[in-house]
Amino acid sequence: MITATHRAEHIAAPSSHSGNVLDREIRDVMTPGVVSIVENASLQQVYRAMIAHRVHAIVVVGRTEGRPIGWVTARGLLAWIGRDDSLSCARDAVTESPATIEPSATVADGLVAISQAGVSHLLVQHQPDILPEGVVSDLDLVALAHG
Repeated sequence: MITATHRAEHIAAPSSHSGNVLDREIRDVMTPGVVSIVENASLQQVYRAMIAHRVHAIVVVGRTEGRPIGWVTARGLLAWIGRDDSLSCARDAVTESPATIEPSATVADGLVAISQAGVSHLLVQHQPDILPEGVVSDLDLVALAHG
């Protein structure tokens, strides 16, 4: 099962309450929506979903609870090219744990969180048991330098 919510093509407009980019809220710079795939989906389904949604990472969710298990990234899938992936599933290709950040956190907080080893994406959510509102990637934060 593949799920996707609407993804914006551009970063949201800055909040009027702050002039410093580091003080902006994460919700202002996140990409709304999350592309996810169930843990027992085939790697072929992972490849197709990544290409169809034009994303560099897909969050893998548990089959029964639907909780995030981790991220399958385009970089991580490079290791699977040329291998027989018919015996593997999305869970096998997870390369990152699901790091989260609150929507009201600052961009400065996001920079600290995403600078940790093994983190290139942050799920934006109020609490672990609530569906994420969106995603912040390292590329979203880099884009702020030219915004």
